[in-house]
Amino acid sequence: MERAQYDGLAEEYDAFLARGCGYYEVAAQALRRFLGAGAGRCLDVGCGTGRFLGVAAELGWEPVGVDASTDQLRVARNHHPETELVRANASALPFPNGSFAAAYSTFTHTDFDDFAGALREVGRVLKPGSRFVYVGNHPCFVGPAQEHLETGLPRLHAGYRRAGRWQAAEAPGATPGGWRERLGSFVHLPLADFLACFAGFTLDAVGEPEDGWEYPKTIAVAVTKP
Repeated sequence: MERAQYDGLAEEYDAFLARGCGYYEVAAQALRRFLGAGAGRCLDVGCGTGRFLGVAAELGWEPVGVDASTDQLRVARNHHPETELVRANASALPFPNGSFAAAYSTFTHTDFDDFAGALREVGRVLKPGSRFVYVGNHPCFVGPAQEHLETGLPRLHAGYRRAGRWQAAEAPGATPGGWRERLGSFVHLPLADFLACFAGFTLDAVGEPEDGWEYPKTIAVAVTKP
Protein backbone atom coordinates (compact mmCIF):
# COMPACT_ATOMS: atom_id res chain seq x y z
CA MET A 1 0.00 0.00 0.00
CA GLU A 2 1.34 3.45 -0.91
CA ARG A 3 2.12 6.10 1.67
CA ALA A 4 -1.09 7.62 3.07
CA GLN A 5 -1.76 11.35 3.02
CA TYR A 6 -1.69 11.62 6.81
CA ASP A 7 1.61 9.77 7.29
CA GLY A 8 4.07 12.13 8.94
CA LEU A 9 1.25 14.35 10.25
CA ALA A 10 -0.34 12.13 12.90
CA GLU A 11 0.82 13.97 16.02
CA GLU A 12 -0.04 17.29 14.44
CA TYR A 13 -3.50 16.06 13.49
CA ASP A 14 -4.07 14.61 16.96
CA ALA A 15 -3.17 17.99 18.47
CA PHE A 16 -5.55 19.70 16.03
CA LEU A 17 -8.39 17.45 17.19
CA ALA A 18 -7.58 18.20 20.80
CA ARG A 19 -7.69 21.96 20.16
CA GLY A 20 -11.11 21.55 18.52
CA CYS A 21 -12.43 19.30 21.28
CA GLY A 22 -15.69 21.28 21.64
CA TYR A 23 -16.52 20.86 17.95
CA TYR A 24 -15.66 17.17 17.98
CA GLU A 25 -17.64 16.58 21.16
CA VAL A 26 -20.74 17.68 19.21
CA ALA A 27 -19.88 14.95 16.70
CA ALA A 28 -19.31 12.43 19.49
CA GLN A 29 -22.73 13.22 20.93
CA ALA A 30 -24.32 12.66 17.52
CA LEU A 31 -22.47 9.35 17.19
CA ARG A 32 -23.67 8.24 20.63
CA ARG A 33 -27.26 9.15 19.81
CA PHE A 34 -27.38 7.55 16.34
CA LEU A 35 -25.25 4.46 16.99
CA GLY A 36 -26.76 3.61 20.36
CA ALA A 37 -25.75 0.92 22.82
CA GLY A 38 -24.97 -2.53 21.56
CA ALA A 39 -22.69 -5.54 21.63
CA GLY A 40 -20.42 -7.19 19.10
CA ARG A 41 -17.73 -5.98 16.71
CA CYS A 42 -18.16 -2.41 15.52
CA LEU A 43 -15.98 -1.07 12.71
CA ASP A 44 -14.54 2.46 12.76
CA VAL A 45 -13.78 3.20 9.09
CA GLY A 46 -10.94 5.68 8.79
CA CYS A 47 -10.34 5.73 12.54
CA GLY A 48 -7.37 8.11 12.31
CA THR A 49 -5.78 8.69 15.70
CA GLY A 50 -8.69 6.91 17.39
CA ARG A 51 -10.64 9.84 18.78
CA PHE A 52 -14.02 8.10 18.44
CA LEU A 53 -13.02 4.54 19.34
CA GLY A 54 -13.73 5.30 23.00
CA VAL A 55 -17.27 6.40 22.17
CA ALA A 56 -18.08 3.00 20.65
CA ALA A 57 -16.51 1.22 23.63
CA GLU A 58 -18.55 3.34 26.06
CA LEU A 59 -21.70 2.17 24.27
CA GLY A 60 -20.78 -1.48 24.82
CA TRP A 61 -19.44 -2.26 21.35
CA GLU A 62 -16.12 -3.96 20.61
CA PRO A 63 -14.49 -1.37 18.35
CA VAL A 64 -12.17 -2.29 15.50
CA GLY A 65 -10.33 0.57 13.82
CA VAL A 66 -9.15 0.60 10.22
CA ASP A 67 -7.08 3.30 8.54
CA ALA A 68 -4.73 3.63 5.58
CA SER A 69 -2.16 5.62 7.55
CA THR A 70 0.45 3.71 9.53
CA ASP A 71 1.30 6.93 11.33
CA GLN A 72 -2.28 7.55 12.40
CA LEU A 73 -2.63 3.98 13.63
CA ARG A 74 0.55 4.33 15.67
CA VAL A 75 -0.98 7.27 17.57
CA ALA A 76 -4.31 5.42 17.88
CA ARG A 77 -2.47 2.49 19.50
CA ASN A 78 -1.01 4.86 22.07
CA HIS A 79 -4.53 6.02 22.96
CA HIS A 80 -6.19 2.59 22.73
CA PRO A 81 -3.57 -0.14 23.26
CA GLU A 82 -6.16 -2.93 23.69
CA THR A 83 -8.18 -2.12 20.56
CA GLU A 84 -7.80 -4.08 17.32
CA LEU A 85 -6.38 -1.75 14.67
CA VAL A 86 -5.84 -2.71 11.03
CA ARG A 87 -4.07 -0.89 8.22
CA ALA A 88 -6.21 -1.05 5.09
CA ASN A 89 -7.85 1.05 2.40
CA ALA A 90 -11.51 1.73 3.15
CA SER A 91 -12.43 0.71 -0.40
CA ALA A 92 -10.93 -2.78 0.10
CA LEU A 93 -11.63 -3.83 3.68
CA PRO A 94 -9.80 -7.04 4.69
CA PHE A 95 -12.78 -8.61 6.47
CA PRO A 96 -15.25 -11.34 5.48
CA ASN A 97 -18.80 -10.57 4.45
CA GLY A 98 -21.15 -9.93 7.36
CA SER A 99 -18.44 -9.84 10.02
CA PHE A 100 -19.55 -6.71 11.92
CA ALA A 101 -22.63 -5.94 14.02
CA ALA A 102 -22.30 -2.17 13.46
CA ALA A 103 -20.03 0.39 11.85
CA TYR A 104 -19.41 4.10 11.78
CA SER A 105 -17.13 6.65 10.19
CA THR A 106 -16.34 10.23 11.14
CA PHE A 107 -15.02 13.11 9.05
CA THR A 108 -13.80 10.88 6.23
CA HIS A 109 -15.76 11.89 3.14
CA THR A 110 -13.41 14.85 2.72
CA ASP A 111 -10.42 12.46 2.77
CA PHE A 112 -11.62 9.46 0.72
CA ASP A 113 -11.33 9.75 -3.04
CA ASP A 114 -13.97 7.02 -3.33
CA PHE A 115 -16.43 7.57 -0.50
CA ALA A 116 -19.13 5.62 -2.35
CA GLY A 117 -16.75 2.66 -2.72
CA ALA A 118 -15.94 2.80 0.99
CA LEU A 119 -19.64 2.68 1.87
CA ARG A 120 -20.19 -0.26 -0.46
CA GLU A 121 -17.45 -2.08 1.45
CA VAL A 122 -19.11 -1.14 4.74
CA GLY A 123 -22.32 -2.67 3.45
CA ARG A 124 -20.47 -5.84 2.51
CA VAL A 125 -18.86 -6.39 5.91
CA LEU A 126 -21.99 -5.56 7.92
CA LYS A 127 -24.46 -8.22 9.00
CA PRO A 128 -28.00 -7.78 7.63
CA GLY A 129 -30.03 -5.49 9.86
CA SER A 130 -26.92 -3.74 11.19
CA ARG A 131 -26.51 0.01 11.49
CA PHE A 132 -23.94 2.32 9.95
CA VAL A 133 -23.53 5.89 11.20
CA TYR A 134 -21.66 8.66 9.47
CA VAL A 135 -20.81 11.99 11.11
CA GLY A 136 -18.81 14.58 9.22
CA ASN A 137 -18.51 18.07 7.82
CA HIS A 138 -21.75 19.42 6.37
CA PRO A 139 -21.37 19.34 2.56
CA CYS A 140 -23.44 22.49 2.08
CA PHE A 141 -21.66 24.72 4.57
CA VAL A 142 -18.12 23.34 5.02
CA GLY A 143 -16.07 22.90 1.87
CA PRO A 144 -13.73 24.47 -0.65
CA ALA A 145 -16.27 27.11 -1.74
CA GLN A 146 -17.66 27.92 1.72
CA GLU A 147 -15.52 30.41 3.62
CA HIS A 148 -16.19 30.54 7.35
CA LEU A 149 -16.26 33.87 9.12
CA GLU A 150 -16.22 34.72 12.81
CA THR A 151 -19.89 35.72 12.52
CA GLY A 152 -20.77 32.08 11.87
CA LEU A 153 -22.41 33.00 8.56
CA PRO A 154 -20.50 31.34 5.69
CA ARG A 155 -19.43 33.37 2.69
CA LEU A 156 -20.19 31.36 -0.44
CA HIS A 157 -17.86 31.33 -3.43
CA ALA A 158 -18.11 29.74 -6.86
CA GLY A 159 -17.37 26.03 -7.09
CA TYR A 160 -19.89 24.25 -4.87
CA ARG A 161 -20.91 21.84 -7.65
CA ARG A 162 -17.31 20.88 -8.46
CA ALA A 163 -16.97 17.45 -6.85
CA GLY A 164 -13.67 15.72 -6.23
CA ARG A 165 -10.30 16.58 -4.79
CA TRP A 166 -9.37 20.23 -4.40
CA GLN A 167 -5.97 21.72 -3.74
CA ALA A 168 -6.22 23.82 -0.61
CA ALA A 169 -4.41 26.70 -2.34
CA GLU A 170 -7.34 26.95 -4.79
CA ALA A 171 -10.08 26.74 -2.13
CA PRO A 172 -11.49 29.92 -0.54
CA GLY A 173 -12.97 27.65 2.13
CA ALA A 174 -9.55 26.51 3.35
CA THR A 175 -8.83 28.67 6.40
CA PRO A 176 -5.40 30.33 6.21
CA GLY A 177 -3.14 28.50 8.64
CA GLY A 178 -5.82 25.83 9.16
CA TRP A 179 -5.61 22.07 8.96
CA ARG A 180 -6.76 21.78 5.36
CA GLU A 181 -4.09 24.21 4.23
CA ARG A 182 -1.53 22.13 6.12
CA LEU A 183 -2.85 18.89 4.60
CA GLY A 184 -2.63 20.37 1.13
CA SER A 185 -5.74 18.91 -0.50
CA PHE A 186 -9.16 17.55 0.40
CA VAL A 187 -12.28 16.14 -1.25
CA HIS A 188 -15.60 17.92 -1.72
CA LEU A 189 -18.95 16.24 -2.40
CA PRO A 190 -22.06 18.36 -3.02
CA LEU A 191 -25.00 17.24 -0.89
CA ALA A 192 -26.68 15.18 -3.64
CA ASP A 193 -23.46 13.30 -4.43
CA PHE A 194 -22.81 12.78 -0.73
CA LEU A 195 -26.27 11.31 -0.05
CA ALA A 196 -26.09 9.12 -3.16
CA CYS A 197 -23.16 7.30 -1.59
CA PHE A 198 -25.59 5.73 0.91
CA ALA A 199 -27.50 3.91 -1.86
CA GLY A 200 -28.32 0.33 -0.91
CA PHE A 201 -28.89 1.17 2.76
CA THR A 202 -32.19 2.00 4.42
CA LEU A 203 -32.26 5.53 5.80
CA ASP A 204 -33.04 5.72 9.52
CA ALA A 205 -32.21 9.29 10.51
CA VAL A 206 -30.45 12.46 9.42
CA GLY A 207 -29.33 15.19 11.78
CA GLU A 208 -27.69 18.61 11.70
CA PRO A 209 -26.35 18.72 15.27
CA GLU A 210 -26.73 21.95 17.19
CA ASP A 211 -23.24 23.38 17.53
CA GLY A 212 -23.86 27.00 18.50
CA TRP A 213 -23.55 28.34 14.96
CA GLU A 214 -26.34 29.80 12.83
CA TYR A 215 -25.52 27.34 10.03
CA PRO A 216 -24.65 23.72 10.90
CA LYS A 217 -21.07 22.61 10.38
CA THR A 218 -21.83 18.91 10.92
CA ILE A 219 -24.17 16.37 9.38
CA ALA A 220 -25.06 12.96 10.83
CA VAL A 221 -26.61 10.07 8.89
CA ALA A 222 -27.81 6.74 10.28
CA VAL A 223 -28.65 3.88 7.90
CA THR A 224 -29.30 0.15 8.14
CA LYS A 225 -28.15 -2.65 5.89
CA PRO A 226 -31.32 -4.43 4.65
